[in-house]
Amino acid sequence: MGARAPAGVGEPTALVLARRDARVVLVGRDPSRGAATQARIATEAGAETDLLLADLAEMASVRRLADEIRVRYDRLDVLVNNAGLFLQRRQVTGEGLERTFATNHLSMFLLTGLLRDLLVASAPARVVNVSSDAHRGGRIDLDDLQSARRYSGFRTYAASKLMNVLFTNELACRLAGTG
Repeated sequence: MGARAPAGVGEPTALVLARRDARVVLVGRDPSRGAATQARIATEAGAETDLLLADLAEMASVRRLADEIRVRYDRLDVLVNNAGLFLQRRQVTGEGLERTFATNHLSMFLLTGLLRDLLVASAPARVVNVSSDAHRGGRIDLDDLQSARRYSGFRTYAASKLMNVLFTNELACRLAGTG
């Protein structure tokens, strides 16, 4: 099982995994786009996929997603964290989180944490966190993680992608030796 889709890098990643006979579970916010992705994968790879719906900007939705994965699947071989959002104007979620930060970083951090024991139990397993070269221009302002004082779409995006890289490095250290 693996890959989050249905846009950007997610769909081609899901397609490659499906062609390798993986059971692919797509995660998306929009049911019609998800169904279209499923149809393309069925046509191009001859594979069926599952589609789970979640808004990765909302942490309650990420928690429900993790619960649904745990109920439906007894193993998780690959988790591809692939969310990427770039907004010109600052937006706040219903939970009071800046939307780019929540989608791009907090969702992957939370989902991976909630599924960590399933990943370890499924060893050998992998977590793939998709970032961007924009991380090179990222600066993390610990006093303004949610860009409330000063918002720039690129600055916020770059910071979130830098957080992805730092999280990935720390996760690798913490999971060393677990398979």
